Amino acid sequence: MPLRNASTEASRFGPGTKEVRRVSTKLVEEEIRRFLSSDETEVACITGKWGVGKTFTWNKHLNEAKMHNRIALKRYSYVSLFGLNSLEDFKTAIFQNIVQTSEMGEPSLATLCKNTAALTEGLGRKAAWFGRMIPGVKDYLTGFGPALFLTVQSTIICVDDIERRGTKLSVRDVMGLASELKERKNCKVFFILNDEALQDDARRDFETYYEKVVDISLNFAPTAADCARIAISTDSQSGRYLAESCVSLGISNIRVIKKIERAVRKIEPLLKGLDEDVLKQVVKTLSLLAWCVHEPIRAPSLEYLKARTPAKLFGLSKGEEIPEKEASWNALLEAYGFAFVDEFDLILLDGIQNGFFDRELVEVHVRELDRSVRAQKQGASFTEAWRAYHDSFDNNTDEVIDAIYKSFNSNVRSISPLNLGGTVSLFRGLHRDDLADEIIATYVTVHGEDRDLFDLSKYPFASNVKDLHVVQAFREKYATFKDKRDFATVLLSLNQGWNDNTLSYLSATPVEEYRKLLKNTYGTELHKLLNACLFFDSVSNASVPQKEISRRAKEALRQIGQESEINALRVKRFGIDTDDSSDQLEAQ
Repeated sequence: MPLRNASTEASRFGPGTKEVRRVSTKLVEEEIRRFLSSDETEVACITGKWGVGKTFTWNKHLNEAKMHNRIALKRYSYVSLFGLNSLEDFKTAIFQNIVQTSEMGEPSLATLCKNTAALTEGLGRKAAWFGRMIPGVKDYLTGFGPALFLTVQSTIICVDDIERRGTKLSVRDVMGLASELKERKNCKVFFILNDEALQDDARRDFETYYEKVVDISLNFAPTAADCARIAISTDSQSGRYLAESCVSLGISNIRVIKKIERAVRKIEPLLKGLDEDVLKQVVKTLSLLAWCVHEPIRAPSLEYLKARTPAKLFGLSKGEEIPEKEASWNALLEAYGFAFVDEFDLILLDGIQNGFFDRELVEVHVRELDRSVRAQKQGASFTEAWRAYHDSFDNNTDEVIDAIYKSFNSNVRSISPLNLGGTVSLFRGLHRDDLADEIIATYVTVHGEDRDLFDLSKYPFASNVKDLHVVQAFREKYATFKDKRDFATVLLSLNQGWNDNTLSYLSATPVEEYRKLLKNTYGTELHKLLNACLFFDSVSNASVPQKEISRRAKEALRQIGQESEINALRVKRFGIDTDDSSDQLEAQ
């Protein structure tokens, strides 16, 4: 059969081999539809890299052809050669997976029973004993490959994963069987493979027999737009946002796209009733993060994303050389409209890596994002104001500063500490320290009642807030809030871990508070508190705050010991000498 002239572009496996057409995705799809609708016996082959959607595309058009009754032959068998180790295994798998095209999708065991029943009926009474074994037929197929293969006629056979076959099944045998199926059994064979993964003898065999066996071979190399069209339904708004995001990032791996789609479907119910831009931002972020997780060779690394700081983003890092790959990623993310990984992004990343999202955390953050989006829509968008900086190389310093300054003041309630730090860094980099100091003061005043906001020890991106004036302003503001935490609860929490904020709180608590707590606690709870108070005595290389906690607790115990002879004995077992006042602290 002559090679179909699907395109003028071509490449070759090697000298003397038949042309492999590199055609548009639409032409590949047309060829699949033609192959299914024709009763002409032939062998076709579609090649392409792993993950580009070869099998997905085949199955999509197979199901569409079934739905519209456009499959010429009445029987179909799909066989993955993954792990098959002999020609007999291959033959048996073809028989085992044959279904009527009208029954595609039926469970394989039911299909196997039907096929075996038909076989025993065809072989006559001598095979009746075999038919009686149908309920456990899979256990008895070994050795019957040739007999089973007799029934394979006029069937469309899709052979997948040649490159992952078992070591004892040769490519030569696979190609030889395909030729027999076509020439002697009136079958149509469709190969799906990643030819680049074939090695040494397998590749040589494929090149040799390809010329003799394959009638048409197409190379499937879809663009990102092709993959989005093939894999994503754009009937919903989320589907349209997903397709747009995947195309913008250049994702051409359908397996990755489907994984992103599953993540979007899981989180979408939590976004109902919110501003549509919330859905758009979440889908956009999920697309980027899931791409980084599932295709790390092509996508920006997670380490790079997490390390993106205002100084790096705005070109303010002094004397720091940007690697070529990171420069490319910077350009990609600027075009994509993605700046920093924030706290919500980290929650989404955890959901992608874990396979499920923390509903409570997501709901808290999407509500906040919804408020932010609605607030920004009421005035000039802070993000849009930055376009004057990012979108040109004009000498427009005053215009950039003016746009960002005005937008900052309009949107200050919805601006994060990270974006405050970025804005301050830019203003200082452009020698406008006056405006930098002014917006810090404005930010602190507007957010004056938000105690947790000023606690940078709890902020996951505190290390990216580089401006010392911002850090100092936050520290001073936080110090004005009275700590409402329960002292005993915080002390006992040391057994589960601690952070800088916990250590700061406990090391600043007056000795008198330690003394009162210990005097008014009894039984098991007292022993737990004593253990917590002296916990850091057993920690090597304890920090200054950790040592201070132990010191204050010991001073409280020394004071308790001085109250009576019996208490002096009680505290002595903790190494407290009531006569030693060298470490005495003021109970303030």
